[in-house]
Amino acid sequence: MIMGELLVLNKEDTTYLFPKSPFNFDATLHKPSHFPDQLTIYEEGKFWQTIRIKKDIFGIRLENVGEIEKPKIKITIFSNSECSKEQIEIIKNELVWRYDLNANISEFTQKFKKDKFLGQVLKKWKGMRVSTAHSLYELLIIGIVLQNATVRRSVQMLNSLLEKYGRLIEFDKKKVYALWLPNELVKVNEQELRNLKVGYRAKFFIRLSNDFVEGKIDETKLKVLPKEEAKKELTKLFGVGPETARILLFEFLHHYDVFDHIASWQQKIYSRLFYNKQLVPVEKIKKEILKRYGKWSMLAVHYIWEDLFWKRKNQHIEWLEKEIRL
Repeated sequence: MIMGELLVLNKEDTTYLFPKSPFNFDATLHKPSHFPDQLTIYEEGKFWQTIRIKKDIFGIRLENVGEIEKPKIKITIFSNSECSKEQIEIIKNELVWRYDLNANISEFTQKFKKDKFLGQVLKKWKGMRVSTAHSLYELLIIGIVLQNATVRRSVQMLNSLLEKYGRLIEFDKKKVYALWLPNELVKVNEQELRNLKVGYRAKFFIRLSNDFVEGKIDETKLKVLPKEEAKKELTKLFGVGPETARILLFEFLHHYDVFDHIASWQQKIYSRLFYNKQLVPVEKIKKEILKRYGKWSMLAVHYIWEDLFWKRKNQHIEWLEKEIRL
């Protein structure tokens, strides 16, 4: 398989998933706070992405064919050869994990339905899950791209990397990229990566890819580890600091209480959201959010955060645009 060569997937298989109720399809599959990329496509009620199972790449279309209280997702799997039953089951299980479809958040929804900050947000986005379209390796690559960069700069870097090393996939009249495999990137010269203007991250990409090639992380084991043990395992990986670890613990491993690190740009947004001030001390924010939402702290903040970015899709929020700089 050649990096960069267009791969067209024409064969189709259909199956269904039944998330735990309540479930909000659009708010789970599409996160407007995430920076735009060429890895997924979203339209109301539909979502397209690729997924790798070992060396095979599949195109995935997810469609909302249920309701918030009676959720049902139609999954269409696109491939270049007939899918086995085993492959279909692996894909379904991976999607259930990535989109947190088996999570029971009814206690969270009930407990905070009259909360000052969450009440109205829960009415709008009831059933939203923390989610990622990506594997652990893919999410780590995105995390490194986001480090110490404006959103615009992160977008530029990821696009350059995808166009050079990714695989363009066409299915269902859509084109999206699939990220490279770790063993493909370890063969790349560091200077070649630096030529794409990714700076010091070139070394991070290669070292991280090598960690995966050498099996330094067991993704299956990671999913069942307690939070602190999982954090220790993640921080063994090259380039994973407190913020990247927090993102992974929440978005990939679904620990709802990891409100333990606030980046400076997040501090400014939290200050506006919760205090209507330009800047509130990090420790004050952390202490009060943890006290208010307890084991649900990060999920609660996620709801409020995503609600803000859904509003941004329809209206100009001057102070927010200054922080995002997209």
